[in-house]
Amino acid sequence: MLANRLRQRRGNYSLMLVVAIIALLSFGALAIDTAQMRAAQAQAQDVADAASQAALIALRHTGDTTLAQAAAQKIVDSNLVAGHPAELDTIAFGLWDIEEATPTLQTSSPNPNAVRVRVAREGENSIPLQLARIMGHEDFEVSAESTSATRSLQVILVMDITNSWSEKNFLKARAASELALEMLGNTVTPHDEVGMTIFTNRFAWEYTPLTRIAIASNYAEVEADWSILNTASKAGKDTNKDDGTNCSVHSGTKLNNFDSPAGGCYPHMPREWSDEPGTDHSTGILLARQMFEESSSEASFRAMIILTDGQPNGLGAPGTKRAAAGYTETRWNEYVGPAPRTTNEIRYAGVDSAQELWEDLEVHTWVVSFVADDWMMDGMVTGDGHYTRTSTASELEPIFAQIISEMPLAIVE
Repeated sequence: MLANRLRQRRGNYSLMLVVAIIALLSFGALAIDTAQMRAAQAQAQDVADAASQAALIALRHTGDTTLAQAAAQKIVDSNLVAGHPAELDTIAFGLWDIEEATPTLQTSSPNPNAVRVRVAREGENSIPLQLARIMGHEDFEVSAESTSATRSLQVILVMDITNSWSEKNFLKARAASELALEMLGNTVTPHDEVGMTIFTNRFAWEYTPLTRIAIASNYAEVEADWSILNTASKAGKDTNKDDGTNCSVHSGTKLNNFDSPAGGCYPHMPREWSDEPGTDHSTGILLARQMFEESSSEASFRAMIILTDGQPNGLGAPGTKRAAAGYTETRWNEYVGPAPRTTNEIRYAGVDSAQELWEDLEVHTWVVSFVADDWMMDGMVTGDGHYTRTSTASELEPIFAQIISEMPLAIVE
């Protein structure tokens, strides 16, 4: 009887051991496969986030939703979820207004500023389980959505229109500004504003006030104004009526004669007299500051892009010929800086004015220089901005495109 009881206990222990092993394997399978599921879900979310960002960047560059979808597809194809590519399940373009009480993607918008993507491994592309198969579970599905949208922007271009620019090079500078406007328009939010100040000597003008470019008529007006942008008008005449690339400047006693022809080389631009040499970059910056301060918009990101082809150049005593001619610029809001002013005073004024804009209004500043270099230019950079110098005018467009592409995008859901 004792031997029988011992054999029964050994049998009970064996049964308990089998049950325990099965339980341990089940918990092990659950732990391993749960970890795999969590990792796969995180990977799917990362791919979705990257795809929505890539699509929105492509949309900003091109304005083409087909190219934007191709950019998203490339990201999905290039990144693995649990060891294999996921699928770009859906992609939607629309308007995202961050200032709405409950923002949603309005897919009926003709001018999208947001992209929503869904990536998944589902159906035949499901992810096989490892140990959970012993419990009858073969695979699992994962999916993730991400919506990226542009942040509302206030962007002011500060353009050097001094006559040290050659006609040929300034036309390429103008093309760069037009490209920047086009890219901003490709992913415009309802609250985006764009403006421009222009400067020469100690004068600056509000060439374009901060304007909401989501309104089609506003955008068209800004586009038309920027398409005729040129250097300051000199006494003389435009000898090439087709594209304005040849300016014949008067000489001798006619050097300041803006009467024949009326307005000088470029009547649509402000005038520059012969007794007004020098370049004070701070005037354009300080006028931009006024524009930022006077705007009622609560932009989430403010940016200033300064383009110049010259180093700071000291100003002598104020010229007298402008006043003697009785000329007052009434077409644009005007800012007049102090004179005389040394080159170093201009340097420090330029750096201080940009840095104070950052400290007071969080304006990010990019500086682009054609040929010229000076420590002031790097000193004016603030926030996310940077300093770029090029000796090739044809590089101005890709430089501006890069800057606009750096304007922030946000993953909003």
